[in-house]
Amino acid sequence: MASPSKVVLLACGSFNPPTNMHLRMFELAKDAMNRTGRFNVIAGIVSPVSDSYEKKDLQPAKARCTMVRLALKSSKWIRLDTWECEQPTWLETVRVLRHHKNILNEQCNANTKVAPTKKRRKNMENEHINEGKYSNDMEKFDNYLPKIIKPDNEDVRLKLLCGADLLESFAVPGLWKEEDIEEIVSKYGLVCVTRAGSDPKKFIYESDVLTKYQDNIFIVTEWIQNEISATKIRRALRRQESVKYLIQDSVIDYIQDHQLYGLPDNKDINHIIPSPNMDDAIDADTEARNIVNFPNIGHPGSPHSRSFEEDSPRSPKRHMELAAAATGPPSPNSPHHVPCMTDLGQLVRRVKNVRIAFAPETCV
Repeated sequence: MASPSKVVLLACGSFNPPTNMHLRMFELAKDAMNRTGRFNVIAGIVSPVSDSYEKKDLQPAKARCTMVRLALKSSKWIRLDTWECEQPTWLETVRVLRHHKNILNEQCNANTKVAPTKKRRKNMENEHINEGKYSNDMEKFDNYLPKIIKPDNEDVRLKLLCGADLLESFAVPGLWKEEDIEEIVSKYGLVCVTRAGSDPKKFIYESDVLTKYQDNIFIVTEWIQNEISATKIRRALRRQESVKYLIQDSVIDYIQDHQLYGLPDNKDINHIIPSPNMDDAIDADTEARNIVNFPNIGHPGSPHSRSFEEDSPRSPKRHMELAAAATGPPSPNSPHHVPCMTDLGQLVRRVKNVRIAFAPETCV
């Protein structure tokens, strides 16, 4: 029995921002392909599009790459590649596939090539830090085929990982070149993850080119339907709605820290924001003591200092006047001559506490 073919999965797109579904596609495809016994998925590559793509709400490549890197922190076999987004112009998907296939071929034929020394690797890392970019040379050695023995002439297949929407976009007039579609499907192959409401097999049947190379199209059925999309994520962020559990927490933190997608700086969003008409809260401990001092009478401890307990007024009307004086002037944010509900609530509580402090025979 022939050994399974080694496969590297490549996903192209804007990743604006990278969602959990982007990551799930890799895991779904890997499980489904390895289960057949014909394939052995050894690596995954995320290739964000360049800024020249000019898509609405597209964040700069630097920000998108940072978010992808954060999202992939827990993955041991999927990595970010920055070559496509570093290009000055937008590239067709087929050109990105050619680039990565050439690198894979170089890797497979580099059995006698000496890998960089530890010192050289450190220098390359420093170059990367100084330039603010990822070194493609470093990625070549460390990330394409990690810890894999590559016998002479062993071929590693590169396949385009996509959703059913990309497959169906082949039918959009003028969007794809016919020769590009044929090269992608015939030379590389597709791994298509289904979505709710999509029927990839029917679409393949209705396309002559896809039918011709249907053996090179691997359909992955997603039984746990998940309609997460970057478009809906951006909409939720603009509306300041929670996207927790839809994208990685580290990505959410990055978006908040850099105020991306129209999101304001809401790092204190969990804090209570007081109402403009709300006065200072009443100290419950002070209320429990039922002692209110008046500045016009004297300071506590002075001979002229008095409290409700020491000098209790006998008139209910006087109760109200003194309680109103205790609450201080009306809230500056409250309209004049219009009682504020918050101020009225405080007044009622003050009067209630004042009356409790009086002798029973004085209460009305």
